[in-house]
Amino acid sequence: MKLLKQMLVGVALVTATFGAQATVYNLGTLNVGENSFTRDVAKSAFEDTLNFTVDSSSTDFLISSLFASGRTGVKRDISSLTMSLFNASGLISSGLDFTALTSGDSFMKVAGTGTGAAGGTYGVDLTVSPVPEAETYSMMLMGLGLMGFIARRRRAD
Repeated sequence: MKLLKQMLVGVALVTATFGAQATVYNLGTLNVGENSFTRDVAKSAFEDTLNFTVDSSSTDFLISSLFASGRTGVKRDISSLTMSLFNASGLISSGLDFTALTSGDSFMKVAGTGTGAAGGTYGVDLTVSPVPEAETYSMMLMGLGLMGFIARRRRAD
């Protein structure tokens, strides 16, 4: 009986050591401009959920990069790095570099395995930029029309 207990404790410790890390991070409302998130992970599998909100329907949301990097003096690598972007409707896109139009609440799943001597490091650069409103396009077209009118008038002279 004692041997069975010791074996069960050993199996539980091994299972806990090799289990995937699953962590949720709330990034809040993303501001217009660059928003970055970086995380160090242990030497094991991980799956992180990054929750965030893009506050206006007139924004272009760009994930400019998802990267795994090393730090000086410490080997930090990640293998099998993946990312998927979701909103209330479901999966928007997956990959390591993409643009998506979205607003409201969204979340991103980042997964991989820390394989370096000290685990791994990954980062996500999130860029939010305003999309021009219809009034901006109409003003631009009026300006181009005026420039065409001036050019035509000069040619006639």
